[in-house]
Amino acid sequence: MADCNTTVKIIHHGDNIGSSLTTINDNFNALHTLACNIENQLNKEINVRTFFYYGPNSATKPNDSMDGGAASKPSATTIETFVNDSSLLNVPAISDTNDIVYVIYQKTGWQTQLKTANRSGSGEIPYTRQEPYTVTRQIGIRGGKEHYSVSDTYYKSVTYHANYSWSTTINDTYKYHSPTFVIYKLTYNGTRYTMNTDFPKYTSAITNSTIDWNNPANWSIY
Repeated sequence: MADCNTTVKIIHHGDNIGSSLTTINDNFNALHTLACNIENQLNKEINVRTFFYYGPNSATKPNDSMDGGAASKPSATTIETFVNDSSLLNVPAISDTNDIVYVIYQKTGWQTQLKTANRSGSGEIPYTRQEPYTVTRQIGIRGGKEHYSVSDTYYKSVTYHANYSWSTTINDTYKYHSPTFVIYKLTYNGTRYTMNTDFPKYTSAITNSTIDWNNPANWSIY
């Protein structure tokens, strides 16, 4: 901790008022300088506060106080009122100039996604069947020149290969949990908190994508 270098001069018991005037004025100037230094030091400190805004009752008034009257995010006016109004947060009552307030609004839901997968394959399947074949024999008559043929039918196993190929498209519908945070930044100007021009900003907890963050009609639940 820095030492205080302010010097206050002592007025002794035997000094009269006239001769002490310079000492009194010097003491007041020293104390005034010290008080100003303390005030300047306090003014350099910026307090940053963060609040969550829960919004209207989604069951009865889903669009109340929302931006553009749609169930997307609270309007800048709504957030400024939330921070400044004496019947709500009333943050100006505990604020100094340039203090900062962050307000976070969370939009949570399960978003339906469609994923298409193509599958295909090919090959051959062996199969066996019994096929007939004929064996012919020549039979002659003993002692003569005559002869005749005798045919017999037999069966044998023959293996074949059947070629095949296939392809199909599979549509997989799934849902993923993607909470999105809408972040507002307000700065105190000495009278009230006003919205910074480059806000709000958006971030997601488990995904970088902010597609359809303001289009909850595409979400199953929000």
